[in-house]
This record gives sequence, C-alpha cells and structure tokens, in this order.
Amino acid sequence: MSTVIDKPLTQVELQKAIFEFAQGRDTGYLGTCGSGGVHVSPVKFFIDRELNIYIHSRGGTKFDNLAVDDQVCLLVSTPFADDFHEIKGVQLFGKAKVAEPNSQLYEMAEELCPWEHSEDVRLIHVQVTGAVYVDRLHGRDIKQRWSRS
Repeated sequence: MSTVIDKPLTQVELQKAIFEFAQGRDTGYLGTCGSGGVHVSPVKFFIDRELNIYIHSRGGTKFDNLAVDDQVCLLVSTPFADDFHEIKGVQLFGKAKVAEPNSQLYEMAEELCPWEHSEDVRLIHVQVTGAVYVDRLHGRDIKQRWSRS
C-alpha cells in the first residue's frame, strides 16, 4: 500500500505528472523475469501520451525473459539529491510485446520515435497497466499509485 503524505493528486493529474516526468528522460531500467530469474537492463525508451512505452533493442536476456513472462517494470528516476530520500521517479508496470521490423506496431512506433537508430533492432512495446510515482524533491513528499482505468 502506498503512503501519500502530501495532498493526493487525482488520477488525471497523476497521469499527467508521470507523462511529463518520463517524457523528459530517455534512459530507464527494464526489469524482466524468466527461467534464469530476474534481470534488469538499462534501456533507452520513449513514451506516448497514453503512457505506452517503446524500447528499441538488438537483443539479450530481456528478449529470452519476455518469451517466458510478459510482465515488466520500467524504472525511471533522477539521481538521489542527498542520501536515500530526495528523489523523483516512476515505476511503470505492464505487459510487454515484442514487435519485429515491418510489423504494424513497429511502423507506428517509428512515427513516434524521437531519435535515429540502427536498422537491426527489435521493438519492445509495453502497455502500462499501473505505476508508482514518487516526488521527494524540493520539500515535496508524494508517493502515489496510478492505475489504468
């Protein structure tokens, strides 16, 4: 259960805060789980207004894990400002789907992609189902859960 110390944001305000925070970054840490256990990979990502996540990647353990379990978590955060308390970030939870080049999903994501990338990549699309947003910078003390309705 989340603890919210400041006035809670509405779900609409929270979705906007999550989008604005994540959109301003391009690096996150993708957690997957498979037969070899839990694996966390640094990834470059982009996000759309509906909080869907798009990740281009050449391969690796994350793809092996996604073949076994499509549940993922992407962590995006600032560095800690002091010790272990002053931070801002979001954990985005959802179901991942791998899209191959030339698929409809891949082509749609290419229109949204804000940067150039090599041709030899696959796409991980995450339909986000929930998130935990934390903002403990500049005197704020917010930790709140968002769920897709």
